[in-house]
Amino acid sequence: MLNVNQCRAAYLKGDLKPSEVIAAHQQYAQSVAKATNAISVLNSHAPDQAKESDKRYAAGEPKGPLDGVPVIVKDSYHVAGLPRWHGSAIHDGDLVSAFSSEPIERLEEAGAIVIAKGTMPDMGMLASGISSQFGIVRNPWDVRMSPGGSSSGVGAALASGLAAFGLGTDIAGSVRLPAAHCGLAAIKPTQGRIAYSPASVMRSSGVLARTVADVIEGLAVVGQQLASDPWCLPGRFVPVTAQQVLARTPRVGVLLDMGYGVAPGPQIVAAVESAARRLNDMGCIVEPISLSLTDADFDNADRVFKAHAAAEIRGSRHPAAVLGLVAEWVKEAEGLSMADYEDAMNGLLVTVARIQKAIEQFDYLVTPVIPVVGFPAESPGPGDNTELLHHTQFTAWWNQTTQPAAVYCEAMDEATHLPIGVQVVGRRFDDAGVLALAGVLESTRGFDMEFPTFEEAPDGNE
Repeated sequence: MLNVNQCRAAYLKGDLKPSEVIAAHQQYAQSVAKATNAISVLNSHAPDQAKESDKRYAAGEPKGPLDGVPVIVKDSYHVAGLPRWHGSAIHDGDLVSAFSSEPIERLEEAGAIVIAKGTMPDMGMLASGISSQFGIVRNPWDVRMSPGGSSSGVGAALASGLAAFGLGTDIAGSVRLPAAHCGLAAIKPTQGRIAYSPASVMRSSGVLARTVADVIEGLAVVGQQLASDPWCLPGRFVPVTAQQVLARTPRVGVLLDMGYGVAPGPQIVAAVESAARRLNDMGCIVEPISLSLTDADFDNADRVFKAHAAAEIRGSRHPAAVLGLVAEWVKEAEGLSMADYEDAMNGLLVTVARIQKAIEQFDYLVTPVIPVVGFPAESPGPGDNTELLHHTQFTAWWNQTTQPAAVYCEAMDEATHLPIGVQVVGRRFDDAGVLALAGVLESTRGFDMEFPTFEEAPDGNE
C-alpha cells in the first residue's frame, strides 16, 4: 500500500511509473468493488492521464506534488466526463458531469489521478452505506458490518488498500464516521478551508487516508482559497508540527457526554481516555467536560437536514426512487412552513452559541467519533432506524460551529477486531493544530495498522 511520499519517491527515482501504479489500482478496484461495493465508477480516462504523467517524470518535470498519485473521490463530486448519482436512484447517472468540482480541479492541477469514484447513500443523508442506486456498501474489516457514511465507498476502498488518499464530503460526520469505522485518518476542516461550490456553511469537503501524514498531503493541495466559493477562507492550509502545538501547553477537554444519544460503549470510552492520558503526559492541561444538549437540540438540526434532503428529492427526475428509509425520514419536511424552517435554524444557532460558550476555555477537545464499535451493514445505524442521524451526536455539531475536527484510529476492538477512532476538535481555523495532535496520537498509540486486502492487491499485498 503505497502512501503519497512513497509514490512520489518511486516515480522520481524511476523505480515505478505512474502508468504501472494506476493500472494496478484500477485492476484492484474491481476486487474491492466485488467484496465491498465501494466503487460507483472507474475513471476510464485514468490510464491516458497516467501515460502523460510518465512523460513528465521521464522529462524531469512533474506537474505538481501529487503527479501520478492515485486518489479516489466520493460520488457527490463532479468529475468531468464521469457520471454522478449523489448516491441515489432519483438522479440519472447516464448524464456525465460537464465539469469538475473545485477540489477535483485542485487535485488535477497537482497531478493526482482520480482512479475511481466511491459509492455513497442517498444524498449523503445516512451515516451508513445503504443506497437506492448502489445497494449496500460493506466494511473491509468485516463485510457483515457497515463502513459508516456517507463517504462510505471512499472509506471502504482506502481501508482495502486502494488509492493513496481520498476526498469525501461532511455535513454531519460523513467524512469522520467512515474514517472511524474503517480505521482511517481524516479531517473535516474549518468550514470554508476547502473551496467548494455551491458555497455552504454546513457541508465541507474533507480528506481521508490511511495515515494523518497523507491527510495533510491532501489538504495541502485542496485547502486553498478560490473566488468561486464566496465563503471560503483566505490563503491556504499550512501544516505545523506537534512540537509547535505542544509548546503552547494547550488546554484539552475530554468530552464523553453530549447530553443526548446513545452513551459511548466501554471500548470507546477507554480509547478516548487512553488518548487523553498521552496528551497529559505530553504536557497538555487535560480536563473532563460534558455538554447538556437534549433531543430538542438535535430535533432542530434534524429538521434542517430533512429540508435539505427533501428539496433535492423534489427537484429530481425520479423522486419516487429514493431509498425508502430516506423517504420516510423526510416526511416531516413536507409539512414544514418557511416559518417552521426558520424556527429550526434559529434554534440550531442558539445551540451552537451554547456549545461555543461551554468549550471556550479549551484549545482542543478529544471525543468519540461514534458511540459504538460498529453495526451491521444492512442497518442505517445503531439504535432507532427512523432517526437516521441520531448517532452523529459527537460529529454533527462541529459542522454547525464550523470547527475543524480530525479523526485517527486509536485502537482495535479485541472482541470484534474492528477499528476504534478518536476525534480531535480544535478552534476555528486551527486545522493544522488538530492534525498535528491527531498525528502525534497516531504515532504513540503503540501499534501499526494492518489493513485488510483482497485478491490482486497492488504493491505486493496479497
